[in-house]
Amino acid sequence: MKEIKNKKINYSFFHWGPYLYKTTLTKDELKDIKNLCVKDPKKDTRKNLAGLIKHEYEIDRTKLFSILLPYFESYAKGYQDYSGKNFGKEVELISSWVNYMTKFESNPIHTHDEDMSFVIFTQIPKELKQQWNDTVSSGTKPGSLNFMISLTNDKTSINQHTFQPNEGDFYIFPADLNHFVNHFETNGERVSVSGNLKIKNERKNS
Repeated sequence: MKEIKNKKINYSFFHWGPYLYKTTLTKDELKDIKNLCVKDPKKDTRKNLAGLIKHEYEIDRTKLFSILLPYFESYAKGYQDYSGKNFGKEVELISSWVNYMTKFESNPIHTHDEDMSFVIFTQIPKELKQQWNDTVSSGTKPGSLNFMISLTNDKTSINQHTFQPNEGDFYIFPADLNHFVNHFETNGERVSVSGNLKIKNERKNS
């Protein structure tokens, strides 16, 4: 458990090269983020994204950043402890959006711009949870979130971490880390919020 600016945050990370961080938002934080998510055609951002998803919209960066800042600071502290490298003085949220994912939609393997990226799962349909329970497979399950790295220069050896996210799950990771989301085949809408952050070496004067 880490304490950042009087906020205690439980998180886990994975020893496999990139610093992949996972935590869970509080119910109040999740509610506040859900309130930022609106299907506004004027904020359609699909042309900027890799996802094969019909409904993707920009959301208010300033309000989102104020909710998530303690977690970004927690990530920075954890990164420095993990790598022994300086993280930078502060971060800036460059872009943020909400994805409304329905059956047969997916996010192919891709990376993001900037330095850090994140995804928060704000709604998981009960039908998808049931499909997870019904799926018997050694591979990735429907709707799973997957992170991948190459262990060799010729990319003949791949290491992968796979997750079946729950509501409130929050992942922060290097923007250049390959990741993808499998499609699912059930009714219901899964909602997630994502964004990209830039690391600044010098803090702005207040």
